[in-house]
Amino acid sequence: MHGVIPYPQYKKLMKIRRTAYMIVIICGLLMIFCPPLVAHADLFGFYVPDVYEEITENVDETNDILGQAFKFSQTSPYDVVNSIRPSSSTGILAIRIREASKTLALVTATLLLMVDFFRKSINFEWSSKWENVLIFLIKILVIKQVVQNADTIVGYVYSMFDSVNKVATNSTLNYLPNGNAYNYTAVIDQGLIKQLSKGWWDFWYDVGAGNTTDTYTYHISQDAVKMFYPNATFPSATSFNDMDSFNGAFPSPTEKINFFPTWEMAKLQPLFLIMKAIAYIIFVIVIGRVFELAVYTLLAPLPLATFASDTTHEVAKNFLKNYIAVVIQISVIVLMFVVYVGTNKYVIDLFATNGSAKLLNFIVLCALGLGVMRSGTWAKKVCGIA
Repeated sequence: MHGVIPYPQYKKLMKIRRTAYMIVIICGLLMIFCPPLVAHADLFGFYVPDVYEEITENVDETNDILGQAFKFSQTSPYDVVNSIRPSSSTGILAIRIREASKTLALVTATLLLMVDFFRKSINFEWSSKWENVLIFLIKILVIKQVVQNADTIVGYVYSMFDSVNKVATNSTLNYLPNGNAYNYTAVIDQGLIKQLSKGWWDFWYDVGAGNTTDTYTYHISQDAVKMFYPNATFPSATSFNDMDSFNGAFPSPTEKINFFPTWEMAKLQPLFLIMKAIAYIIFVIVIGRVFELAVYTLLAPLPLATFASDTTHEVAKNFLKNYIAVVIQISVIVLMFVVYVGTNKYVIDLFATNGSAKLLNFIVLCALGLGVMRSGTWAKKVCGIA
């Protein structure tokens, strides 16, 4: 019968499976019950510097994503919308959309003014005073200028409140600590046997080119490592002549009874993913903010036209408040990161010898992500519209 494994083959597969299970169990028990490892690699060939370099790479990558996000947050909505040029016709598409919204806004303002005038003219006392009629005529001229120059008005509002963002985002704040970074190198002689094993052609080529040594470089940030291992120590020298002395210069963190590099890197991977996920969430929020500003910029004449009527002018006021809230949202995000860096440092300093320090760092990081997702609501609260 097709699809049925003969019993001898099935028995052989089961034996291989049991052997694999036993190897995994033995490796796990060795990792748990072996004495502390300091200068030697674990069962998978990783050393303490490999863990530190992995931490540094992930922290640097997270900071790079955050840096790009905040750089993009400084993009003016006018630069975005004015870059849209359709290939089928001449001119800038955003300008044509804005002009069309101005035309629609003028029609809307005219209708609102007519309704407002008819409503007030019923009152004989109001219409009998020439001052009221003069004020109404001036109001018509003002509304026309507001609608026709809506993009300029919104542009000034954006520039005024965006100056706060530029002060915050142009600072040298490191969102995740990655200072005190050094390149640690270990230069190792390849040896004659290793060179000859490459083949005669490669051997003579390497000898002629002087390639008789291997250089291993580790880029490690001490501040980034101490975020995860507060008691980690580092050598004063940055160059070593052999791998044993290099790895021996990086002792296991004192808060770890048994330090297995492979197991430590596996445990840190979920936290690395969360760090980068939060950074990408921030990037998405910043992109959404630029989209929202672009829409507000293009359609600004429509809500501003509601100033024409006493019964609808609240729409224009709420529009300006929402627009300002979106502009200062990036300031709220920056302040969250300032608080996060301070809180993270406080946790590290306060719980340096406590095993719960890493868990508290994880909680603070999750709180940062939740705060950034609510940054829009908090910005609206600052403007009094939430």
